[in-house]
Amino acid sequence: MAVALATVTACGASYAQVSLSGEFAYGYLSDTNAQGVTTSGGGRDTAQLVFKATEDLGGGMKVDVKMSLNTGSFGAGAASDDQSLTLTTPMGAASFLIYKPANWVTQASGGATWYGLDGYTLGARGLRDGMAFTAPLADGVTATVALLEPSNYLGEGTGNSGTTKQSLYSFGGKYAKGPLQVQAAYLSYTNAGSTDTTTDNVTRFGGNYDLGVAKVGAAIQTAKFSGGGTNTETAFSISAPLSKQVSLAGMWATNKTEVASGSPLAVLNGTRNGYSVQAQYNLSARTYFIAGTGSYTGNASAGASLVANDSKDSTFTHFTLVHDF
Repeated sequence: MAVALATVTACGASYAQVSLSGEFAYGYLSDTNAQGVTTSGGGRDTAQLVFKATEDLGGGMKVDVKMSLNTGSFGAGAASDDQSLTLTTPMGAASFLIYKPANWVTQASGGATWYGLDGYTLGARGLRDGMAFTAPLADGVTATVALLEPSNYLGEGTGNSGTTKQSLYSFGGKYAKGPLQVQAAYLSYTNAGSTDTTTDNVTRFGGNYDLGVAKVGAAIQTAKFSGGGTNTETAFSISAPLSKQVSLAGMWATNKTEVASGSPLAVLNGTRNGYSVQAQYNLSARTYFIAGTGSYTGNASAGASLVANDSKDSTFTHFTLVHDF
């Protein structure tokens, strides 16, 4: 629920409006690793404020600004999260971003579990600077081109030039109409090098369909490393409302790495699997309780961030109370 903070009007059709929304979640998590060691405890999961501003420029044009602030745990400073400025015109929307992209196969498959598998079975997320342009091509069809600078390498004057970090160019399309969403993309990386410690390109395809009684989806992403190896992430998801108050959701994912025996990443050859399932009970339209469990094996983030860490083989259980405002 967004709360309007202020409205400023000006001459003609131009006006600006600012709104505030956010989310607070507190819960309990228990995690048992492959060695049988259990860690557990309660605390804040999310404490986020989102400011949005919209200005109507007239003539079918507008500007939207979003600033998201993670207020952090007790004793820790606040930190910025997703931020964007988008200029919408009759031809399309140009966006200037500092954001943390969702894991792609999770998002494209419609994964709806509170705790995902990012950074464990699936690739980890990282903040990026970027620019994108999205244009409508037909009814329900859009195309997007984007330049995203290296992950966690932020700020003006900090990007691809003069570093060995990897920026990427993204070319994608999406069909979204009625119960069906389908999307695909191709990513080409800079500073690719010649070994499997960097990524050359990524192909993506996925979608989801709302059957009414349940929403189902699947997605696949294949990264080709510069030394010829590959990393493939696959996800399947399902969510189903049982009543106005109760819903169920689940996701299963797999991550397969295939590189030559002499590759720096040869230790990661093989397949890692994971799943997450949950039940949600709605106390109101904005307050809900989640109970879930899951399991994941290893850590297989794509590209140079691949890390052999089988101590992350774990099972987990969580209970979380969430309020959106």
